[in-house]
Amino acid sequence: MATTLRLRLAALVLMTSSASWAGEFPVQGGYGFDALKPTTTTCHRITAQEAATFTRCEFSPAGYAFGLPSQYHQCDALPRGQVFIYQSPEQCQAALETMQSNGP
Repeated sequence: MATTLRLRLAALVLMTSSASWAGEFPVQGGYGFDALKPTTTTCHRITAQEAATFTRCEFSPAGYAFGLPSQYHQCDALPRGQVFIYQSPEQCQAALETMQSNGP
């Protein structure tokens, strides 16, 4: 019950905030987490130093990361990481909680 409520709240946050998106946003300064470390990762602001570790980034203007409609960057990071980056801390947190609630 609590997980369902949390997922609905996360979807609502992402849908209402998507109206303010005007297109691609920069990776540096966005808010991201490493999806390959689901039990230890947290949402944090992407610094220039962290952005320099990304080997490839792909922007999704209308994707469904973790089942939620959102705009995000998906970046491969050295040595082994897959960072999802959102425009706001709220969007990042909603995606992180959804990913964690659907994990093993």
